[in-house]
Amino acid sequence: MKKLCIVMQSQYAKIGHAFAVHLKERYGVAEFSAYVFSLGAAEFLRGQRDIAYAPMLVDHELHEGLNAGPTDREYIARFEETYGPDAHGPNLWQYLWCDRKLMMSMGPKEETTTVLDPLYDHDRLMRAFQVRAKAIEAMLKNDRPDALFFFAIGTLGHRILYHVAQTLGIPCYNIDFPRVANRMCISKDYRTLSTVEDAFRTFQKENIQTPFHDEAKKLLDQFRTTGSLNLQYMDIAVGVLPKKGQLFNPEKFKRSVSYLITLSKNYWKNRRLFVYGMTDANPIRFIGHKIKQRYRMMRGVEDLYTPTDWSENFAYFPLHYEPELSILLLSPFYFDQIELIKYIARSLPLEYKLYVKEHPAMVSKRARSYYKKLLKIPNVRLIHHKTPGFEILKHAKLVTAITGTTGWEAGLVGVPVVSFGEVFYNALSFVKRVHNIEELPQVIRQQLFHFHYDEKEMADFVAAVLAESVPFDFSKLWYENDIPKLKENAGLQTFAALMMRHARKTG
Repeated sequence: MKKLCIVMQSQYAKIGHAFAVHLKERYGVAEFSAYVFSLGAAEFLRGQRDIAYAPMLVDHELHEGLNAGPTDREYIARFEETYGPDAHGPNLWQYLWCDRKLMMSMGPKEETTTVLDPLYDHDRLMRAFQVRAKAIEAMLKNDRPDALFFFAIGTLGHRILYHVAQTLGIPCYNIDFPRVANRMCISKDYRTLSTVEDAFRTFQKENIQTPFHDEAKKLLDQFRTTGSLNLQYMDIAVGVLPKKGQLFNPEKFKRSVSYLITLSKNYWKNRRLFVYGMTDANPIRFIGHKIKQRYRMMRGVEDLYTPTDWSENFAYFPLHYEPELSILLLSPFYFDQIELIKYIARSLPLEYKLYVKEHPAMVSKRARSYYKKLLKIPNVRLIHHKTPGFEILKHAKLVTAITGTTGWEAGLVGVPVVSFGEVFYNALSFVKRVHNIEELPQVIRQQLFHFHYDEKEMADFVAAVLAESVPFDFSKLWYENDIPKLKENAGLQTFAALMMRHARKTG
């Protein structure tokens, strides 16, 4: 690999730049281009002298062309024909629907129920697509990088980059979590863990045992005993939530005031720009969001909980964190969780309950009215958010999940799983992915009464996860600003070696 395009966003920009410097020094990658989100990331990359990113497209600068001309309907139609369903890609509305800012008018750190509330009308949404698509298509055709590297895919710009590159035959590498401890892997398909699936198919076909199989057995035994996969990023997400009864924390108050000052300065300076950055949001809206969150925490929903009864037959649905790419990108037709729960509840055998539990990082972020709507469904029970997930899995007859980690955990202990989105554990033959909602009752009956678990297949898959991932405590690098420190991080270097190994295979 000699030429790499890196998609940089917010704090990922410094990690991405350190990654690029390491690839240049260690592996001789000579040229870099970039697609950049957020004002701060663009300023940082233009100010550093380690690497000249050329060309470099900046998302909010492209957005400035929104009103520069009319909607080019012929171009949009040609683009959809070239990169849409006829080319095995999504139709162009899916490019837009994954973008929480454009389609839900939601900024970062506004974790709450996803509701359709577009920022623009139809014509301006088309132009928002058009200005990005023209620039990205021209860049990829003219510059022709050897590969693209993504930290995440969750906006309009990301989708255009990915699908244009795929159609042009340019490999795309995406960093992803295999949801085992702090391990990270590389994937060439954002919908799954492609390298893990390749290794899994090899293990299945050749019927071989490797040292990774020994590690897999230990991991399975450990999880089945402790119920923990040591997911550090989840501990971090839950740790920052306000605690009920904790009315005032001086240290947190001090940090909040400092953050609000930064937010206010950035907003008044950059308010005319279309940016996704966390520190450019409207401070009044941010304060309102936090006040609502604090009120919801104090008010609570304990009176809506139903005690668990492990003796009854029940299926389990864990509410998913939102807005997040795990729903908007990977399950675009099931992002309304209340509607999906209605489908599941009415597809169960008549005597079954559906236990629903809130995501631990979403406590206090939804209105009480949300849970009350759920409880209007006759066989739905809202259980306490502190009920241990592993304890639920011991008694559940079925787990239904969109793309959540609970589906993975259920598979590890042999509980039937029905999924509704693109997720890596769909590769297991005993996990059933619903594509047609009218078939859901039949899929559920098959999983409840004709389920066949394959321990060897599970062991092969876990071994593949371990073989194709590396220890990389990625979340701890988020606020590190020292580029030499980032560049020398052992996890980053190990991950770079993993990516280059796959790049050599592809090349």
